[in-house]
Amino acid sequence: MTTYSATYNHLPVTVILSPVTLTIRYTDENNQQQDIHWLGDHIKQLEETTNGYMLHYTGPGGENSNLQFSSQELLQAIKKNFRHQKFTGNAPARAFNSVLSKMVLIAGIICGLILIGYSWIAPWLGGKVANSFSKETEISLGQEMYEATIAAYEVDSVKTRLLNQFYKQLHYQTGYPINITVVKSPEVNAFAVPGGHIVVFDAILDNMKTTEELAALLGHEASHIALRHSLNNMFKSLSRQMFLTLIFGSDAGITSILVQNADRLKGLEYSRELETEADNNGMKLMHENKVDTEGMVRLMNLLNDATKGGSLAVNFLSTHPVFDKRVANVKAQLRNYPSAPTADSTLQTTFHALYENF
Repeated sequence: MTTYSATYNHLPVTVILSPVTLTIRYTDENNQQQDIHWLGDHIKQLEETTNGYMLHYTGPGGENSNLQFSSQELLQAIKKNFRHQKFTGNAPARAFNSVLSKMVLIAGIICGLILIGYSWIAPWLGGKVANSFSKETEISLGQEMYEATIAAYEVDSVKTRLLNQFYKQLHYQTGYPINITVVKSPEVNAFAVPGGHIVVFDAILDNMKTTEELAALLGHEASHIALRHSLNNMFKSLSRQMFLTLIFGSDAGITSILVQNADRLKGLEYSRELETEADNNGMKLMHENKVDTEGMVRLMNLLNDATKGGSLAVNFLSTHPVFDKRVANVKAQLRNYPSAPTADSTLQTTFHALYENF
């Protein structure tokens, strides 16, 4: 324990510092040791005098007393020990130590953590949560999302029946109950709903000139479902909203958020990696079921021409971007899935029946 020398009421005393008190120890006229304890909160002023320094103290009862000293060592010890007190003049330390500042600091840390979670952690967790969904849950969720989405469109029942017939004749095995709905719209687009639904706008069908191009389009969209691209993209797209829901609480659960935002499916953008993965899997489905894989190349050329001002609208392209590496990859995949004539002649019959309804 460090002690210091000072003068109290003209008596030589020893000063001892603790975290909250300043103790003045002296020997009285009866040769008895006496201690006087000053709380830091009651020390009113640290004054510099001609002979050194003076501490002014006002007790709980209003009594005043002074402590005089000249030791620089004691001065620094007092300033350090009572740095949070007003009399030391250390305003930043007092502010930092105040209850309000601590609350602000804690609030700032919490807000910072929420911001980090919102910006970076939420999308990462969104993908993790999507992958943890069982297939049964995904199919059930997808059905709700489909019903919420399709209500905004007029369904072409004849083309829907024929396109589902065409898809069944492809015999694609995706592990999901794929159901296709054709809707009437001048918008050139098609999108996959998690769990098994594919919505095709009739305007895009008018651009499919061959059986194999249509088979490639459906294989690509079915691959987005089979590879859970649609589910993952929806979770990542809405992950920040879900994150805030979990943080602040809401009556709407994750499923409700997804269903309420189901209309965003048609504008859901896929990354280059996901598009390439869907292309590759689509060609695999075509090859396994004896559909000419050259159809995927022709589909890519059709889409690529559209980016140069062709007749195909940009809606589909905005969500399914075509880029040189993607086209090159599809052509390279012909080594793995070589082109061969389509085996099932009934596909051509159904294809023509579909286009007779235009």
